[in-house]
Amino acid sequence: MPDCQRCGGCCAWSETWPVLMGPRDGEGIPDDLIDFDNERMQSHGHRCAALDGVIGTRVGCDVYDKRPLVCREFQSGSDDCLMVRRELGLERA
Repeated sequence: MPDCQRCGGCCAWSETWPVLMGPRDGEGIPDDLIDFDNERMQSHGHRCAALDGVIGTRVGCDVYDKRPLVCREFQSGSDDCLMVRRELGLERA
């Protein structure tokens, strides 16, 4: 099983992800981490603004307990996870 706290690829895959899934999703996340105009998390390039650390080495989520639903549902080891890891060269992370 991939080590999410080492990888972080899913949090650095797309500048349009993660999206918020409805009006209460993301509740409790600081406003400066949310892109209200596009109903998603703020990003720095393709990296979610809440991602802390070095991708492929050690990462964490600054809003883990309040993270958006799409983040909660993303499964480590899923086809999407493995595709992101492959595309970013993180197969061994």
